[in-house]
Amino acid sequence: MLSTLLSFAVAAAASSITFTNTQRFLFDVDGNQIDAYGSKINFFNGRYYLCGNSFSTTGSGFGIKSYSSIDLDSWHYDGFLFDPYGANPCAQAGGCGRPHIVYNRKASTYVLWANAGSSGYPVATSSSPSGPFTFLTSTASIDPQFDGLQPADFAVETFGDNGYIVFSALNFRDPRAGSTWPPIYQTLHISRLIDGYTNTTRVSYPVTSNATDLIDQETESPDIFMRNGLYYVVASNTCGYCNGSIGLLYRASSTQGPWTRQIISGYSCEGQVEGVLPLTNPYTKQVTYVWHSTSVPGGPRVGFGGHIFQPLQFNRDGSVQDLDCSTNAAFHVEFTRGSGPVASGAATTAEQSTPLDAAYEAVCDSDQFDIFQTWQANKSGTIHSISLNVAKSVQTVPLLLTVFKFNSYADLISPEYKYTTLGTAAYNATSLSFVFNTTSIPITSNATVSAGDLLGLSIAGSDFAPYCHLEYETTNSTGSSASAFRLFQRGAGQNSWRGLQGKTSPVYERVGRSVKLFVTYA
Repeated sequence: MLSTLLSFAVAAAASSITFTNTQRFLFDVDGNQIDAYGSKINFFNGRYYLCGNSFSTTGSGFGIKSYSSIDLDSWHYDGFLFDPYGANPCAQAGGCGRPHIVYNRKASTYVLWANAGSSGYPVATSSSPSGPFTFLTSTASIDPQFDGLQPADFAVETFGDNGYIVFSALNFRDPRAGSTWPPIYQTLHISRLIDGYTNTTRVSYPVTSNATDLIDQETESPDIFMRNGLYYVVASNTCGYCNGSIGLLYRASSTQGPWTRQIISGYSCEGQVEGVLPLTNPYTKQVTYVWHSTSVPGGPRVGFGGHIFQPLQFNRDGSVQDLDCSTNAAFHVEFTRGSGPVASGAATTAEQSTPLDAAYEAVCDSDQFDIFQTWQANKSGTIHSISLNVAKSVQTVPLLLTVFKFNSYADLISPEYKYTTLGTAAYNATSLSFVFNTTSIPITSNATVSAGDLLGLSIAGSDFAPYCHLEYETTNSTGSSASAFRLFQRGAGQNSWRGLQGKTSPVYERVGRSVKLFVTYA
């Protein structure tokens, strides 16, 4: 998302935001990656709340984290919705995935639903959308015709005072399962919720097209919304943390069907749908329905998940146009701004940083390169620390970080040159995260700098499993002082002249690239 532009024409009641297909990582105001897989965004009591499964602690689902914002751009980390280290029903694989929260207006409580795998759907309540939530003593029941099947991905939503759940039921014993694919079958169903929204009525109706084909029988990750008297269910096909799945949309005039199905994207822009976010323009009262999906690299690094947002485009008959997955696509949306001040933190108030809104990418190459991030100080003063985003896996050697001052770029790549050290830090993998949280290097000497001084950060951590950091293309950035950031590298073990003439330095520029970081002054 690009920076939110506030409109003050109507008492600051409106905001606008531009979504793109390239800016996928989201960060909180302290610079940490938003750690919320399978997330859902709701607007409660004048704020937007984003909650999702945390992968930072164990590398797999572990608890549910919550974030809040008034402008969909500056996100404040509100903590876990419940204590994941204490007694809770989320200890199984999945860690209470794809959480959804609805508001019980009659009881003035928020109701949290989550997916705990074979244990079913635990339900919890709280007086606040950011918790803490207290779980009920038993999980919710689903239609008894699915006894023996595993409750799986789901969504809960309210329309007026009526609550609904759309859920999938996993069948691991279907004889049609293939040796290569599909390994399971699962279908979508919809049920009413009881008053209070803490259980279902145990009566369900299928969400399927007339085809009832393999696409209908491999549906998961649903969400539900209403528009112009029609019910819509978005979904994907079976996708175990994969990097792209069919994007599905079902519509019907009744929750009992019949449902008309569309495939609106072949790969969902290399993502899997998480939900639909309705945004209301305060001027026109027009509602924009924003498709929100997870974008993960595939494989075990689920914590590297980004997010894709784009408004759905409706035709007159209620059908939806295909998603636009083009690289340069941009989507401008006017919406209602929340109440209160915009959140701020260490990253948003830093005196110097790489752009907050760049299209950052995960780079995992500490096994092949030592890298040297450099920049020009944009002000005179005393530096307190340098912070960058780093993610671990199963490393056994520490990550070594050194902040330094140097005279010139020619000196930096020359043999026998000695820079001036400002601070060092060594982090073992056990002290780092499986997602891109910020890691800081305190400045302990030579901390006073002048505007224009050349500064650098050395990053080294050679291991069989590389550490990962975030980079962006400086040539495509519009952020302030982006040209001041330049990245250099040295191949592993390359410590002598290179080239046929014997005059090529082993240290050379990674042209047009920069590591994500920010500088804090005392």
